[in-house]
Amino acid sequence: MYRRTLALGVVLATALSSATALASADAASTHHDGAQRAAHSYRVVAKVNKTDRMVDDKVKIKAKVTPAAPGASVTLQLKYDDQKKWKTVDHGRLNGQGKVTFKDKLSSPRVRKYRVVKPADSKAGAGSGETEKVFVFGWRDLTSIPAATSSNMSKVETLSINGVAYPSSVHSYVGYPPPGNTGSIEYNLNRGCKAFRGTVGLDDSSPASGTATIQLSTDGAQRYSGSFALTQSAAVAFDVTNVFRLSIATTTTANGSAAVGTPQVLCSF
Repeated sequence: MYRRTLALGVVLATALSSATALASADAASTHHDGAQRAAHSYRVVAKVNKTDRMVDDKVKIKAKVTPAAPGASVTLQLKYDDQKKWKTVDHGRLNGQGKVTFKDKLSSPRVRKYRVVKPADSKAGAGSGETEKVFVFGWRDLTSIPAATSSNMSKVETLSINGVAYPSSVHSYVGYPPPGNTGSIEYNLNRGCKAFRGTVGLDDSSPASGTATIQLSTDGAQRYSGSFALTQSAAVAFDVTNVFRLSIATTTTANGSAAVGTPQVLCSF
């Protein structure tokens, strides 16, 4: 009886040892396969066709994945410059050469980057590739940017110059102490804009004898100067690439009100 029990114990111990060895071998194999995939991850190279675009344009994103995985699914992601998280915007499949092309319509003037992601599979580990930054520009009202400084000038919902109504404008008003005939307002563009446009002149609410001189400057350099009586106006446009601050300065007589009708800047923010 003792010999039979001893033999049975030896058999059980041997079986348990074999099972443990097999499990260890399987775990080692799985770990090796995972390490091998991690060491051989997919390489993704992504590029855009243009880095400066306008709102409502389309940007083309091309990517190449190596090693090639024809028919495999990839994901297009987007991240704005002022955000930390990526968001998925499209999906596609690789062609026979491991390439894919996406198109994205640009709906807002914001700086962004794209990323193409190839998930892991039995062939290789996950990989991703980012594009260069894309600067998307759009016209916006200058008055939508908070004024950095102002003196005897302010924004107004609408005004008229030479019989034409202009929404989202700026004008001067008689200040204190007298004579209070000078004004200024400044805006920080933070080097994120490319162009300025607007109409300058004397506000139609001014007395018939009123006049106004209006100067526009960028970073201290004068870009425009003009003097106006009632019913006089001029369209103004100039480049503001790499400009930090845009300044408007006015001098008036006889209680005139200097006006800049619907000033706008072409910006990527």
